[in-house]
Amino acid sequence: MGISLDVERAEEELIKRALEELGASYELVRSSALFPLGKSSFPPVVLIRNISAANSMYMAAIVESSGSRAVNGSRAIALGHDKLLTYAALIRRGLRVPESWVALDGAELEMFAQELSYPLIDKPPVGSWGRLVSLVKSAEALAAIAAHRRALPNPLLRVHIVQRPAQLGRDVRCLAVGGRAVACMERRGRAGEWRSNAAMGGSAVALKASSELEELSLKAAEAVGAEVAGVDLLYGEDGLYVNEVNVVPEFKALYQATGVNVGRAIAEYLLSLRR
Repeated sequence: MGISLDVERAEEELIKRALEELGASYELVRSSALFPLGKSSFPPVVLIRNISAANSMYMAAIVESSGSRAVNGSRAIALGHDKLLTYAALIRRGLRVPESWVALDGAELEMFAQELSYPLIDKPPVGSWGRLVSLVKSAEALAAIAAHRRALPNPLLRVHIVQRPAQLGRDVRCLAVGGRAVACMERRGRAGEWRSNAAMGGSAVALKASSELEELSLKAAEAVGAEVAGVDLLYGEDGLYVNEVNVVPEFKALYQATGVNVGRAIAEYLLSLRR
């Protein structure tokens, strides 16, 4: 078994501990190493846990070039790390996402700003932990954000996904592993914060994985081809929407909220693949 990583976090420690308890050996594959492309230099199954989006995608591709199996695979990671590609995959599978518009050019977005109704959510297709996600309350604010983002060097950050907001400050995170919804929690933003991310100081409570939550989570993970995925769902007036599929999911907060040993669920799935 292999675990590809940049640094060891609480999640990787939980997975390692579970593998040890199950009597499985593992090898840590650090992204700082030099890798021979296309040669069999990895264990048969490698779990991709790199924090960097680029590192995770490239490590999965390097592992696959050697003939080993990457979990998640490079295609799933490429889709999951790009919100626009994720939405397109979800929509093709008939899953509901928040009502969205896409502007590939911030200058064009400024032209259309007066035609939209507010508030709106604006975000680039890449990024995590709620960074560069804005709650926009006026056309002037949206135009200013577009002008600022247009000055950034990364072209992906100049792309805008503009969304009609669902219920603010509250969402659901479910973790899917190998076709099974392992655990779910409801996240709530701290006072004065409309985002519910744990990285933004949000809190979490355990949530029973109902048949609807399980179905949505598994279909969303399947839509991007992810074997291990953290699926984020939003509450809308007419039901739930799929908002993100995290293909290198953090789960420390989920473990703390639910008591479910997510690390062991992942370890057991890896061992089932190895067998």
